[in-house]
Amino acid sequence: MLKKRFAPLLLTALLAAACSKQPDSSAGKDASGKTAAGASSGQGASGGGRNKPQMVTTTMTTLRNLPLVLSAQGNVLSLDEVDVRAQKTGTVAQVQFSEGQEVRRGQVLFSLDDREDAAAVKRAEAAVVGARAQLDIAERDLKRAQDLSAQNFVSSSALDTARNKVDSARASMQESQAALEQAKVTLTYSVIRAPFDGRAGRIDVRVGSLVTTTTPMVKVSRMHPIGVSFTLPERDLPMLLASQREKPVRVEVETGDGRKAPGEVSFIDSTVDRVAGTIAIKARIDNNSRNLWPGQYVTTKVTVGELKDVVVLPAQAIVNGPTNRFVYVVKDDATVTPQNVELQRIVDGQAVVTGIGGGVKIVLEGGQNLRPGGRIEEAAPLAANGESAPRKRRNGNKGGNGEGKNPT
Repeated sequence: MLKKRFAPLLLTALLAAACSKQPDSSAGKDASGKTAAGASSGQGASGGGRNKPQMVTTTMTTLRNLPLVLSAQGNVLSLDEVDVRAQKTGTVAQVQFSEGQEVRRGQVLFSLDDREDAAAVKRAEAAVVGARAQLDIAERDLKRAQDLSAQNFVSSSALDTARNKVDSARASMQESQAALEQAKVTLTYSVIRAPFDGRAGRIDVRVGSLVTTTTPMVKVSRMHPIGVSFTLPERDLPMLLASQREKPVRVEVETGDGRKAPGEVSFIDSTVDRVAGTIAIKARIDNNSRNLWPGQYVTTKVTVGELKDVVVLPAQAIVNGPTNRFVYVVKDDATVTPQNVELQRIVDGQAVVTGIGGGVKIVLEGGQNLRPGGRIEEAAPLAANGESAPRKRRNGNKGGNGEGKNPT
């Protein structure tokens, strides 16, 4: 009975198992087929990515004459600068200028207490008057002795004595006059004047201060013209000297905020720094506008001539390889090939090179990811506002935002 009852149930379970295996096998085949298609699609997409053109900007190399301008960092300095000090010990009686004031040569800056020196001048004047009186007496005595000697009333020795008194009185008077001049000079030390046109700095003394010959009172710096010191590499020295032999070497300095001032080279050091391999140079700069200040750092540009018929291209177009420098040349089929170049110098962002001719189209920006033979697509030119100009949409190109669709 039990066998007859379970037999139909067992047959039903076997049939269900057989039916379930067929869809699984079919699904496996379909999945395998789909997976293979998907792999083919992925490989195709990958291959398409490798052949996709690289977006770049291009430029042309040019053959032209280029002014040879040497650039260096310079330091502004005053051509004349002095710490004003007193020439004698004394007490400050007056300060006759303000800190930071532009002063003129000979302008009174300080006055010291001069009462003692003025009294010394008066004593010296009195001594001169007394010495002159003694000289007058001695000269009258000599004349009288000469008259008496002519009449044989005095001896020759008495006449010689009279002459000696005159000589002694004259020497005494000259000594008194020298003492008077010295007293007058000392009196002038009580008035301290500006040694040249310039700008006064911080005042270090005040009225009532006791100053000596070592006490700094104020610093005066010439502001116009002003100087700039800088260094150039030793290799540029021959060009600099050759240019100086023909005419004054022009210099232009530029401050951090873009203000510029012209000038010319005034000094070239006689020795090259053996350690740094540089030569020290000074320039004399017009500073009427007071744009330059002593101690300031500026960019110095020295024009030493002109490079004739050289190939010039933007410095950013040059790619630095492991062992050389090169640029990517754009071919007619929109592919690129590397071209080795030798960098001679960079002038205002323009590179002077050899190894390539003028009128050659090269990659300007975007060359970092390029490879030889790679395809390129030139980016749209920059608009006036510095943003990329809009590119034309291709027909049938549908973006996620609906661009490219037919509005109707």
